[in-house]
Amino acid sequence: MTRVAFIGGGPKCLFALLELRDRCPDAAAEGLGIDVFDPYPPGAGRVWQEGQSTALRLNVSAGIVDAGPASAPETFARWVARVEPRCSTQRYPPRVVVGRYLNEQFRHLAEAARFGLTHIPARVTGVERAGAQWEVFSDVGSGLYDEVVLATGHGLPGDAPGKPLEAACNASPLIGEYLPLGEESIPAGSRVLVRGAALTAYDAVLLLTEGRGGRWVEAADHVSGVPALRYIPGGREPDRITMASRSTLPMVPKPDEVPENIRSCIDTHRQRVLDWGRGLECRPAGDGAAYTGLFRILLSCAVECAVLCGAPVTPLALWRTALTGRSEDGQDAGSAAENIRRSIVVNHLQEPPTTQWLWARVWSGLYPEVVQAVSRVRWRPAQARLFQCVSRQLERMAFGPPEGTALKLLALFDCGLLDQGTFPPRLPWGTVLIDAVTPSGGVLASAAPAGRAMSAVIGGLLAAGEVLVREGERGLLTDADGTCIDANGNRNESLAALGRPTEGPTLGHDTLNRTLHSEPRRWAQRIVRQRMPQHLGDRS
Repeated sequence: MTRVAFIGGGPKCLFALLELRDRCPDAAAEGLGIDVFDPYPPGAGRVWQEGQSTALRLNVSAGIVDAGPASAPETFARWVARVEPRCSTQRYPPRVVVGRYLNEQFRHLAEAARFGLTHIPARVTGVERAGAQWEVFSDVGSGLYDEVVLATGHGLPGDAPGKPLEAACNASPLIGEYLPLGEESIPAGSRVLVRGAALTAYDAVLLLTEGRGGRWVEAADHVSGVPALRYIPGGREPDRITMASRSTLPMVPKPDEVPENIRSCIDTHRQRVLDWGRGLECRPAGDGAAYTGLFRILLSCAVECAVLCGAPVTPLALWRTALTGRSEDGQDAGSAAENIRRSIVVNHLQEPPTTQWLWARVWSGLYPEVVQAVSRVRWRPAQARLFQCVSRQLERMAFGPPEGTALKLLALFDCGLLDQGTFPPRLPWGTVLIDAVTPSGGVLASAAPAGRAMSAVIGGLLAAGEVLVREGERGLLTDADGTCIDANGNRNESLAALGRPTEGPTLGHDTLNRTLHSEPRRWAQRIVRQRMPQHLGDRS
C-alpha cells in the first residue's frame, strides 16, 4: 500500500490527479491511496468555492478551462452548455459556475479513478518526517504517508501572510470569502477606502455595488464602435468608494480580440524565447544568469508590432514604459477613469496603440514561453531585481480585467460613486477600510533569508531542512517534476510542491490554464514509474 497526502485540494491538486488517472495502469493503481486534505470542497478549493456572488467573474477566457480526463474529456465549455446554458455564451462567466464545474470534475475523478481517492475536510497543521515516511497532522488527528504533495494555493486557513492592516474590516485577505464586506460591517451610505487598486480591489467594488442590487444598462452616448455602460443604483451601496494604492495607474483592460497580424508577429518570436532559455544551460557553473537576451527579444517583438500598427514608437519609449509602467507621451497622466476609457478605445482600434498596449500584447502572447524559459534559473541579484520590476509593470498591462469589468468600473467612476488615488497617511474619520491586497505567491512573507514563513506547515519543513527557498526568492525550489529540493540542494524524493508555493523559481501559477506548467504531468509520471518501474509511462 502506498499512501499519498495532498495538502490543498484546489485546481492544481485536481490537475495533478487527472494526469495520474490518465497515465496510471491498473497494476500501478492497485494499492495506491490518496487523501486530499482541504476544509473546502475539493476541485474548487478556497478560491473557487460555491456560494460566491455572481458579480465575481472569471478574469480569463473560459475557453482555457479544462479539467476533464483524457478518456472522457469535458471542457468547461461543454459542461456549461449542458449544465448552465445561460452562461454558455459568456466569455467571462461567474466564478461560482466555474467552481461548480471543478467540484463536479473532482467527484467524477473520485468515482472513476482506479486508485483510492478520499477527501478529508480538515486543515493540516504540520508535516514531519517519520523515518522513510511523513506524518501529517491535521484537525482530525495524524497519519503516516509515503508521499506528500504541497498544493496549498493561496494558503491554508489560519495562515499569516503579513501584518494585518490596522482598522480594516477584514482581518485576513479576501480570498474566496467575502463576509466582511456585508452590510453589517459596511452599511449603505458608508464612505469606503479600499487599500489596493488591482483585481481583488475590483472584486470588492463589484460586491459593494452589483452585489448589492445595482445593475448596468448600455449607455446611449457611447463613442461609435466602443461600448459603454451606465450604472443604476440598487439603493444599498456605500456613498463613495475610493481605491488607494502607491500608483494612480489602473490595471489595463484586456481586449476581447487581438489583430491577426499582431498574433502572427508574436508567433515568430516564440522559438527565440525558448532558444534563449536553453542557452542558459551552457553558462559556467555558479555564474548567475542575466535577462539581457530575453529583454532584447521581447523589445524586438514590441517594435515589430508597433511597425505593423503604424504606431510612431521608439525602442527607447517602449523600454521606459517597461521600467516605469507609464507611456512616454504622457497620455496616462490623467485620472484612472481617463486611462481606462482610453485603453478601451485603443483595444477597439479606434486610436493608435500605446506603448502599454504593445507591451501587453507581447507579454501575454509570449508568456507561456517566458515561463518555460526562466523556470528555476538562478539569476544575478541585480538582474533578478530588474526582472521583478519589469514583470510587475508588464503584468499590470497584460493581465488586467476583461473589458466588461472595466466598463463597469468606468460607469462607477462616471456616476461619482468610485474614485482612485494614493493611500492617505491617516484614515479619514468615519471611513470603513477594506484591505484588498492579495499576498504575493510563494511561501514567505518577504524574500529569503529574512522572510518569515506564512504557514506553520512550511515553517516546520524549512526549519527541518526538508525544503529550500533560495536567497532573494519567496517560493519553494523544486525540480521539473515538482519534487522539492532540500536545504542541501538534493531532491527530497517523497515531498513535492505544485503551484503557488513555488512562485518565484517558477512563474505564472495564478491561472486555470492546465497546460501552462508541466510539473503536474511529470509528477504523475514519477509516481507511476515508482510503483511500476517496468512501466516507463508517457514521456511526453
